[in-house]
Amino acid sequence: MKLWTSGLEAVLVVLGLILLMPQPGNAIPAFARKFGVKCYTCHTVPPALNKNGYMFKRLGYRMPPDEMDGTKPAPKISELDKDIKFSITNAFALILQGSVTNDKTIADAGNTTSASPVSSCNSGVDGTQQSSSCSSFNLDEAALFVVGTVPDTGFSYFGHYELYQGGTSDLEQGFGVYTAGRANNSFFIKAGEIHMQEGEGTRAAMMYNLFSDPAFTLENTDPNLFSLDQHPVGVDVGYTHATNYFKNVFAVSAKVTNGLNADGSEILDSSIKNSKDVWADADYWFGPDGGVTVMMYRGSKDQIQNSGASNQFTFRPTIWRTGAFGNYLFFDKLDLLGGYMRSQDDWQWVQGGPLSSYIANSYRGEADYYIKTGTVIMARYDHGGETIAPQPTMRSQAWGIGGEHALTSLGNVVLRAAYTQEHDGDPVALAGTTDKLFRLDIRYMW
Repeated sequence: MKLWTSGLEAVLVVLGLILLMPQPGNAIPAFARKFGVKCYTCHTVPPALNKNGYMFKRLGYRMPPDEMDGTKPAPKISELDKDIKFSITNAFALILQGSVTNDKTIADAGNTTSASPVSSCNSGVDGTQQSSSCSSFNLDEAALFVVGTVPDTGFSYFGHYELYQGGTSDLEQGFGVYTAGRANNSFFIKAGEIHMQEGEGTRAAMMYNLFSDPAFTLENTDPNLFSLDQHPVGVDVGYTHATNYFKNVFAVSAKVTNGLNADGSEILDSSIKNSKDVWADADYWFGPDGGVTVMMYRGSKDQIQNSGASNQFTFRPTIWRTGAFGNYLFFDKLDLLGGYMRSQDDWQWVQGGPLSSYIANSYRGEADYYIKTGTVIMARYDHGGETIAPQPTMRSQAWGIGGEHALTSLGNVVLRAAYTQEHDGDPVALAGTTDKLFRLDIRYMW
């Protein structure tokens, strides 16, 4: 039976099972422990943020007040946590995720870099295509968080260390934050190693949402090995305005960072690169949980061209991203999301030759239906065209279906099943790669 058929059937079976599962109690994450709430206070289903969760981040990891009705001044930032005592268990959190996957990659026979089979997988060549197929049990992630606020001040801190992810461990995020003003008009400044896009913007623009992997439109890695899914060192500033009861929220943010090395890793030594990368974002939340985001990024990074060949050389392309995204939640049940991203980067075919441009236009759509609190089924589709002059345009598309169900009433243990299929068109090699993936994972948050 074909993989897409078996994967789809497996998703449907798992969806049927998870809807019937009981919801026993369990441990809760640090923020929920601290404020005595469930995960749904800030999430639709973790890790997807709702408007309250977005404001929680904007206020420096402080809970938005309930009494902000406009009859008296909103509380100051330093007053929001004044009645909450420090506890060591409320400052630490642990995330564990494991999965069972069935992954099949199909590529043109000449595109060996995209479909190199690993030793534990079945592989073969059929006509003009080669393929690899793997089934495995995985420890996807083990992550430690340390986060909190300094009582009676505007200071807070956040640390995210990957104990294990992809066979490695490293610091994912680590920064300090100062937030000032009042709950309805505040500004912040943070500095350290920060995510460029994750958790920023309204729900359609958030890098990580209900699916295990970000939407192709947001994550797309260009031929320069650049993606917005990065965590450089830099400074982030922002301003947030909210109306009574946080019915409407308007926020702007801007980041200046050191950017990326040629291999895509973050630059820690400022002497390596003098020019700085800039990211900016404007968000507007409205209605029950709808929102609109516009964002832009301008940066540069060293690119190793023709790596390993006799004509290898390095140049520094300028990279542009501009995008607009929006979502609206109907009847507190159906969340419709959409967005557009344009990419325009420098490209050089030969050393010293004229610059060309990598240009991509990508679109995303998603529908998430919340059957009940903690249970959601979702579907998404991304489509884009990529070209490097004078070569023709290559098409990429990705789609997926799945479901999530919280196994505890608190929402800190989440079971997810999804089938995704992605076809990437390579505008350099003019070849295509298709990846078909069924994943069943469970995420535990303490």
